[in-house]
Parts: sequence; C-alpha cells; structure tokens
Amino acid sequence: MAWLHTWSGLLLGWLMFLIFVTGSLSFFRSEINFWMRPELHRAYRAAGGAKADSARMIAHARRVLEQEAPDSPQWQISLPGPRFPALSVSWRASESSATPPGGRRGHVGRPAMKRLLLDPSTGDILKARETAGADFLFRLHFQLYGIDAITGRWIIGAGTMVMLIALISGVIVHRNIFRDFFTFRPNKGKRSWMDAHVLTSAVSLPFHFVIAFSGLLLLAGQLMWPVMHGLYPDARAFVIESRGGRARFDIEPPSGTRVPLTDFAPLFETARQRWPERPPDTIVITNPGDSRASIEIRQSYGGRLANRAAPERLFFDGAGGELLDTPKAEAPSAILAVWNALTALHMGRFATPAQRWLLFFAGICGAAMVASGLVLWRISRLGKHDEKSSGEAGEALRMPFGCRLVEVFNVAGIAGLLAAIGVYFWGCRLLPGDLALRVNWEIALFFIAWGVLLFHAALARHLSAWAGQLAFSGILFAFLPLLNGLTGGASLFRSIAAGYWQVAGFDLCALFAGALLLFAAWKVHGRAAGGLSGAERPLPQPVAGN
Repeated sequence: MAWLHTWSGLLLGWLMFLIFVTGSLSFFRSEINFWMRPELHRAYRAAGGAKADSARMIAHARRVLEQEAPDSPQWQISLPGPRFPALSVSWRASESSATPPGGRRGHVGRPAMKRLLLDPSTGDILKARETAGADFLFRLHFQLYGIDAITGRWIIGAGTMVMLIALISGVIVHRNIFRDFFTFRPNKGKRSWMDAHVLTSAVSLPFHFVIAFSGLLLLAGQLMWPVMHGLYPDARAFVIESRGGRARFDIEPPSGTRVPLTDFAPLFETARQRWPERPPDTIVITNPGDSRASIEIRQSYGGRLANRAAPERLFFDGAGGELLDTPKAEAPSAILAVWNALTALHMGRFATPAQRWLLFFAGICGAAMVASGLVLWRISRLGKHDEKSSGEAGEALRMPFGCRLVEVFNVAGIAGLLAAIGVYFWGCRLLPGDLALRVNWEIALFFIAWGVLLFHAALARHLSAWAGQLAFSGILFAFLPLLNGLTGGASLFRSIAAGYWQVAGFDLCALFAGALLLFAAWKVHGRAAGGLSGAERPLPQPVAGN
C-alpha cells in the first residue's frame, strides 16, 4: 500500500494539482467572470434596489427583447442575484430552434444563445469585453484544453481514479492519520512536510473522497461506455434517465396567431410569494407574441439534493396569465437520489455563500495535500543532493534523469501553474478590448507563460527556481487589486465601502494568496542562500515507515 500510495500520487500528482486548483476556482465561476469584465461593475449601482424593484427590471428586459429579437421562438430573462448583479437577457435564433410539433421542453434543438447584459437601473446595454473568463478554468478542470474533449475527459477520469486510489491507500498507510492531525512540527525538514501532508489530507478527508467519487460519477457514461451502450440505445437516453424525476411540461408549437403577451411582473410576484426562501430569478418565454405562448418562472436554486438541487418551476399562459397545471416531479429512485446528491455536491449547485467558501477551502486543502506529497517525495529521495546545492552547478547534472524530471515538474506544475493563472488574469485586463480573437490570446498567454516557466524550472537550480516562480506568482496576485482599479473596475476600497463583495472578495483573496506566495518565496530563498540545516536533512526511514 505504501508503494501504491507513493507512485499513484507521483505519476499523476501534477494533473491532480491542476484539477484541484481549477476546480476550487470554479466554485466561484460567476464571481470571477464578473471581476474579469470591469465594464459590468457599474451594474452594482442598482444592486441595492434589485430585489425590491424587480418589476422595473423585467420591463427593461422585455423592452430590449422586443427590440432585439421580436421573431425569436424563446426568450430568457435572468435577474440580478447575489453572485452576478447584472441583468441578463438571451434568446434563440428563429431559423433553427423552433419547437417541433408535439415537442417537449428539453427536446428542443440547442443552437448558440445570443445574450446581452443590461444595467438593472436603466436597462442600458452594457458593452463588456469578450473574455474566456472562469469558463476556461472550469473546462480545463474536467476536459483539459487543446485536445479533443472526449480524450481530455478520459485523461481527467484516469487522474481522478488514480486520486481515489491514492486517497484509499494513503488512509491505510497513515493509520494514525487522525492522531497525527493534531501534530505539526515546524522547521523539521521532511518531518514537517509529512505533518503538512497529513494535516491537509485529514482536515477535509470526507470532501476528498466525495469529490473524487462524484467526479467519476459525472464521467460514468463515458468511462463505463460498454455498460451504457448495453443498457441504453444511445447516450441521450442515458442522460434523460439520469436526470429523471423532474416535472415535464408539454409545449405546443406556435399557432401563427399573434396575441399580445401578458405582463410578466404580476406572475413573477406570484412565484416570489410561493417561494419566499428561494425566490425566483429566471423567466423563460416560449413562443412570445403567439396565442400558444407560455411563461415559465424558475426558482433561483432548489433545496433537494436528491433532485440535483433542481429548482421548482411554475408555468403560466402567455396571453391570459393563468397559472397552468404543472405535473409533479416523480420521486427519484434510491439509486438516482444518491447519484443526484453526489453530483450536485460536486458542482456546488446547492451552496449558500458560506457553504461555497467551505467547498473552496476544502479544494485548496486538496491542492496543498497533493503539492506537499510531491515535495515530500523529492525530499525523501533526493535529500542528499540538497547538501551539495551550494556547490558547483554541475551537481544537478549528475542527478538521475527521472529524479531531475520530478524536480522540474514540481516547480512548474505547482508554482508555475499558479503564476500562469495570474498571467491569465492580467492578460484579461491588459489586452485591448477590440483585439481580434481576444479570447484565444488570453488562453495563449496562459500556456505561453506556463511553457516559459517550465523552461525556467529546467534551467535554474532547484531552490532558485522555486523561489523565483513563487515570488513571480505572488507579485502577480498581490497587485491584481491595483490592476483592477487602474483598468476600469471598482477599486478595492470603493468596492468594500459600497458593499460590492463580488469584486472585493476577489481582490482580497488575490491579496491573501499573493502574500502567502511571497512569504513562501522568502522562506525558500533563505534556504537557497544559507543551505540546509541538519534538521532539514532527510530522515533515514522511508516514507512508508512514517
């Protein structure tokens, strides 16, 4: 088990670190997307009155939709919420997305939606920059980038399976893991790294198991494709059944008879009174302006994990405004309820702000667990080279190639990844707003920076590479709040004073991360300059014996 834990953690450890970091950031996907588009920050002017004056915002949204998409078969209005304070309207193109005769909601063709963001107080269209935003990090988390999405998911699935194996074998190897949770011995070299590894593992161990297993469930249709194809005629049938238990509402095709739409605001108020704890935030209008128009109002989020935290919905007649009978959702089977609960937990669909922060903290602990394990492997097997680190540079060349490769990948895969994410955020703000293929340039900057840092880690001495890349990433994050204020966003002091916590929260986290990385760089630089003390020399016992 010690052998299995060591090598399963090492061979795909850098991929696991990428999964944990990008997955943790994805819990705040909406907030990061909002920060990366400073043109939207002025939407906060109406944040205080957004909940109280939903009727005015709905009127603004309807006016824009009638102007921009009068012939669309479907409109959608998303009201400002605590995570994204801009008003959003979207619609489908008329040619390719009309509901077929006898069709159902959810069975409509899915062409790309057209979307506009509006100022909640005035209804003015907000011209925001084009950016990949946190969506790039989110997709990097579960399907990588630059390769076929199916191949990327196979790689992520393999990494997740290996992570689950490493977790199980790690608990067996560290049989005193919960007792050692209360033990940390600083400045003890390998012993300190072992304590840090156990601490970050134990503090959120249930989360690590759930997140790994639920990640495999989300990819089960692909990873277990022989079973799926043996039981279902196609992948679509599997998806429909795995998302069963939700009420379906038959949508009739348009009649061709033009009838004015009813006022949305009273219908929205009816839904708000029905769901006082989880108020509605989305209105979907199908066949607007037709005698068979329907209006669907959705909760902001659902409260039952057994139904994948799916929101409840109300349907109204689009012409008269009468409440229509909506079939009750069927209770999911025990198997489906477990499936839904685990996958909803993985994606944080149910989470309140406090719960989202707990998920983020647990994800960062997972990243620290992987990083400390990778560093511990290096200290355990290559400690004798540290004593020669102050000697001639040629010493590193006599190191076995595989060991040197681990050193380089540790630096670039941990500190280099964090720095590349920092470069990505800077690139979003500094690239010209009208640059052609701007989204591609943002992503290119991420990979260019990461490639340069990998090259630097291969050329520089080990501790110097660590210190340099940690300092670089720390500077990038620490100065993000200043960059935000200088490039048109709400500055940190202004956002705190006005209660703009989506922006202020990002800036404060960036400051904290930058300070932590700069502190780590300072500690590593001190060791690189002064050599290793006797306490930092490796213990004679192998990892498995601790």
